[in-house]
Amino acid sequence: MKYLLVALASYAGVYYLVGLLIRGQLADVAEGLRHRPDAPPPGQYLREVQSHAQRTHLRYSLFAGTLLAAVLMLLCAWLG
Repeated sequence: MKYLLVALASYAGVYYLVGLLIRGQLADVAEGLRHRPDAPPPGQYLREVQSHAQRTHLRYSLFAGTLLAAVLMLLCAWLG
């Protein structure tokens, strides 16, 4: 049971943190577009990259969550 909780906590935590990082980077890029006259409006840019950002969010979350879960489960097995 503890391994299931470790895995769920790992995935949930990584999903949240990766989401914060991706949304922060998108906000920075959109803010930078405001200062360029040849760039599209920030809203249009965000709509265009939304699907890519969602796929990337899921991929990075699954990769990092799996890695963190494996390390934490090995640590639990070694300590317990």
